[in-house]
Amino acid sequence: MKRHLPAVLMALGLVATLLMLRPLAAGALPALDAVRASGLQGTVLFCLVYSVATLLLLPTTPFTVVAGVLYGPWGGGALLMVLSLGVDLAAFYLARFARGPFARMSERFPGLARLDEALGEGGFGAVCLLRLSPLAPYGALNYALGLTRVSPAAFLAGTAVGSLPATVLFLVLGHGAAGMVEGGGGSLGLWATVALTALSAVGLTAWARRRLAAPAVAREVAA
Repeated sequence: MKRHLPAVLMALGLVATLLMLRPLAAGALPALDAVRASGLQGTVLFCLVYSVATLLLLPTTPFTVVAGVLYGPWGGGALLMVLSLGVDLAAFYLARFARGPFARMSERFPGLARLDEALGEGGFGAVCLLRLSPLAPYGALNYALGLTRVSPAAFLAGTAVGSLPATVLFLVLGHGAAGMVEGGGGSLGLWATVALTALSAVGLTAWARRRLAAPAVAREVAA
């Protein structure tokens, strides 16, 4: 029972989140309808606010939910994929300016040097695993990874794959909450998507951990 407790708690949390989003969506829908009706201007405004919030380390999850309400899972997903990767890469390169001082600091602290080396060697798998972790602040991670040896390509690929389950989840929850308010009610497709997204997150986490463990095993064998 203890082994399955995290999955049960996750499922209960998702149900509670959707139920809480329904009254919030009821109050916010008129304003969001106005943004949607403004067309390109509303989209540009959304992109600007999202970009500033991400760079200032503000929570991005509410924007993902709003994108699901405004543009649906597909449109919102396409918009966020292009937008978030661009903003994330900008923050990553901003942090690169402090790479030199960080490397010199690593020379004084062996633990920090080992972490930097592990992230550089882990590359895509390390970034993917960090993005999958709910404990890692999304915006702060952009800057933190920019300080390390992680390459821009590994950063972008790991961010795209590791962020996908959470992005899809909150897009679908936002779209589903808006549909419930508008009279669409619950949808089997909604809950199926939520379940598949949660399963994909678990699978990706297990895969990333195996990928990161493989180099360590290879070094032990070589030794």
